[in-house]
Amino acid sequence: MIFYFTGTGNSLYVAEKLRDELDDTLVSIASMKKNNTYEFDLVSSDYLGFVFPVYYYSIPSVVEKFIEKAKFINHDNKKVFVFLTCGATTGSAAERCKVLLSKKGIDLEYMFAVAMPDNYILLYNIDNEEKQWKMIEQSESEILRASEIIINGDKEDYITIKGPFPGIVSFFAHKAYNRLRNTKKFYALDSCINCKLCEEICPEGSIEIADGKPTWVNKKCSHCLACIHRCPVEAIQYSRKTNNRRRYKNPLVKL
Repeated sequence: MIFYFTGTGNSLYVAEKLRDELDDTLVSIASMKKNNTYEFDLVSSDYLGFVFPVYYYSIPSVVEKFIEKAKFINHDNKKVFVFLTCGATTGSAAERCKVLLSKKGIDLEYMFAVAMPDNYILLYNIDNEEKQWKMIEQSESEILRASEIIINGDKEDYITIKGPFPGIVSFFAHKAYNRLRNTKKFYALDSCINCKLCEEICPEGSIEIADGKPTWVNKKCSHCLACIHRCPVEAIQYSRKTNNRRRYKNPLVKL
């Protein structure tokens, strides 16, 4: 089983490629969380994989909570891997995943990462389409290489884009992430068409529609930014930072 979490499609793109190469099953972490499903029998699978984006050089809160609660039955003798997507560097996000799994008696054997178009427009504008396509195209060979390594059984940490001092950077950045991932600055413009897509796709259940507009009912969310990027009329904003910044969805997956 390959468990994935995605906000704007990059990790889904990687997960779908791995599924095809490994001939395995995809499981959406967000969907399982919404359905309150946390028990999985791996008896019919050769793999236990996790694919998700790096947030603040660490693991998205929704992924961390899922792994902590999940029960993986018959995980012995499975090939266990993580594949991270990131804008540039990963920090020690894979090591954090390794720690979480080790608490369940599961050894994370293979670690991979690839740089993909960054979507964190709360801090900066994202790359233009030409650069986005270039990164996506370059990622394909890395994904295929990872699948070959997993099939051949060459256990190792293959992440080469951790950046300087990854442990220290991740430690402090993760603390900042937990402090800054609030929802109070999200809002919707009058151009909102009340399609309710944001409410449907929010992995944390943080959005509810009231009086024809989204409202953020939880104080914190994972900051996946799916609501901002996938709004069909770009009505959802964060503070004044996102008004004139490009939106992003991976063009090769269906969200």
